[in-house]
Amino acid sequence: MKMKTKNNKGKQKRKLLLTCVFKPYGVDDAYGEALCSMELLNNQVTREQGIHSPRFNNLSFGLYLLAENIGVPTTVIDFPSWKNFTREVKKGNYSHIGITFIAQNILRVKRMVAYIRRYSPESKIIVGGHGTSIPELRDIIDYDDICRGEGVVWLRGYFGENTDKPIIHPTIQISVNSYIYGAPLIEKAGTIIPGVGCQNGCRFCATSHKFEKKYTPFLDTGHAIFDACHKAENELNVTTFGLMDENFCQNDIKARQLLEKMEKYQKTYTFQTFSSARAVTDMGVDFLVRMGVNFIWIGVESKAGLFDKTKGIDLHALIADLQNHGITVLASSILFLEHHDKKTIHEDIDWAIGLESDLLQFMLFGPVPGTPLFEEYTSQGKMIEDYPWQSRHGQGTLWFHHPHFTLPETSVYLKNAFLKKYLTHGPGIINMAHTAIKSYLIIKKETEFREARGLVWDRETLRYREHHNSPQPDHYMGLRLKELRKNALRFRPVLYTAMKYCPNKKSEEKIRAVIELYDTTFGPPSPIDRILDIIVRISAIFEQYRFRKNGVVMRQPPFLRTVYNHR
Repeated sequence: MKMKTKNNKGKQKRKLLLTCVFKPYGVDDAYGEALCSMELLNNQVTREQGIHSPRFNNLSFGLYLLAENIGVPTTVIDFPSWKNFTREVKKGNYSHIGITFIAQNILRVKRMVAYIRRYSPESKIIVGGHGTSIPELRDIIDYDDICRGEGVVWLRGYFGENTDKPIIHPTIQISVNSYIYGAPLIEKAGTIIPGVGCQNGCRFCATSHKFEKKYTPFLDTGHAIFDACHKAENELNVTTFGLMDENFCQNDIKARQLLEKMEKYQKTYTFQTFSSARAVTDMGVDFLVRMGVNFIWIGVESKAGLFDKTKGIDLHALIADLQNHGITVLASSILFLEHHDKKTIHEDIDWAIGLESDLLQFMLFGPVPGTPLFEEYTSQGKMIEDYPWQSRHGQGTLWFHHPHFTLPETSVYLKNAFLKKYLTHGPGIINMAHTAIKSYLIIKKETEFREARGLVWDRETLRYREHHNSPQPDHYMGLRLKELRKNALRFRPVLYTAMKYCPNKKSEEKIRAVIELYDTTFGPPSPIDRILDIIVRISAIFEQYRFRKNGVVMRQPPFLRTVYNHR
């Protein structure tokens, strides 16, 4: 009986702290490099675009999902400074402290763990995230346990809880600290995490292999995704969502159910997501338009067509079709692949730019721990010995021996690739504006044409078909058109500022044409548009001054603390 009472008391004392690594981020210091900035677009997509680059920090989504789904009282701290972190550890009396990190932040974790051991020696330290795949992790940090695979099931099992309980989806924003030209105009959005893992199994992909090439659903139906969106709409006042799923479009049953629920309740949510070119092709652009996808990330990788997900697909035509239907395309390309030499790498860079996507990511080919590529290159002696983990972020130099390139060359090639995209197609924000306005006109015309012909949406084939009754208006597409119009107008306040700071004459002409298209479509700017235009212009002056004085302007995200007092 005494032992039982003692165990119960022990359970009552359980208290968990979940945290990411401490800031500042995006600076060269003893713990990391400026090129690893915790900013997705500015770091590896709109890099080299100066003040044109949208700026924001994504939250540590997984921590909130874990905290929502375990019975242990949990506190989540996101973006802590060293002072925030140490104060929490000293005063929190935590039985367990979990730290999530990527390999590039290993030195930050080392410092955090050392502090916990000194000032909270009773706390059990759990580490999680992609950084836990570092082979010599035990030699670097003194942890107690590693959270492996899918975190909710692992953590429930660790604390002796029921691993089969339904997942409760947290209500969280997708990003904070959002600016464009120094002005806080980026639309607030929510985060939806339908599941984790990717079944494609590309040999270089850490995500796919972390989850053993399996997909684990958190929201296993489209109805559940809709409910999560509706909950976030009520609590956060958002209707735009980032679908954090490696290949959402691959599960057409979920997507069909989500659209059916949206149509039933007349909700025109909009989504930003990831997908393969093949999944997009199979699903069809008309379906994506109805569902409200307005941003999609597609891995195009290489002109050589090395992967099944792009073989046999006209990527240029696919990207153009998506853009004509209101979907901003972020294409992702890999440099320094095994077939690249001084000729073929230029061919791949030019090919990727020639796809004319709104945004374009260039990443170094990199063997990362936990992937077959890492194991293969390590066994073959291709890895550079003692290359710092904090420098393996894909935006500096290679960390393996490439037969055709020196290390200094690789960083130059990468930087020049981003510059070439920028100088060829202008600022990414203008490409997005152009996609938004031209697609509104195209979709409006297509909707009117279908209504006049009596074409109706077929949920089975995901295509429009003829209907024998008299023509009927497509009420849902009417609502969707209003959303497309709203999306296009979001870009209007930045157009003149973008033109003032554009990189060349070609970009200036492009922006003038976009402005003329806006004026023709919507008439003169409204009083609110004019006020916002002035705000952006003034903000951009200060932003450009800071940029010229200090280089890339870094804004550290605000410290966030959330307490989950589970019963």
